[in-house]
Amino acid sequence: MQVLLEAGGFALRFMRNPRQTGAVAPASKSLARVVGEVTRNTCAALEAERGEGLALIELGAGTGALTGGIAALRPVLVEADAVWASNLRRRFPSLEVRAECACDTLESLRGPVGIVTSIPLLNNPQGIEIKRLIARGYTAGLIRFCVLYTYGWGDPLRDAGFRQGRRERFVAMSLPPASVWVYR
Repeated sequence: MQVLLEAGGFALRFMRNPRQTGAVAPASKSLARVVGEVTRNTCAALEAERGEGLALIELGAGTGALTGGIAALRPVLVEADAVWASNLRRRFPSLEVRAECACDTLESLRGPVGIVTSIPLLNNPQGIEIKRLIARGYTAGLIRFCVLYTYGWGDPLRDAGFRQGRRERFVAMSLPPASVWVYR
């Protein structure tokens, strides 16, 4: 029942502001599973290469659809919508939840992190600013990697300056189908 309420609320928010929400439904379980797997693999690879464990931040945590797949990595959840942030606190009581704009979070980075985001960069009014801040964080050595998914076909962070960016997986069992990208 909770899933139906979340999906209904998500669809209503999409109808009210499609550029901010970006999709008609939360990420599918298949998509969340792939994002979780890709994020865990990326964290493990960086830890093996550099010997460093990273803090993880999930930008645009929304209903927590992706969070379940990465919760074991103890991400800080960032969600601008106060109602969704409150729901995230109830659903994931052991995780830190910040009810703030992703731009504010990216502006305040002080140490190296990994980023997971489901914020729609192609059509979001803040997409250009978020891309700029991610690029700046990467250049400054504060963002070690970024995992995101997109419903578009193009590379959403092509011009962000990452040394490597690639479409890691395509998830057909998503509405709409999505590509999961990894940047390092």
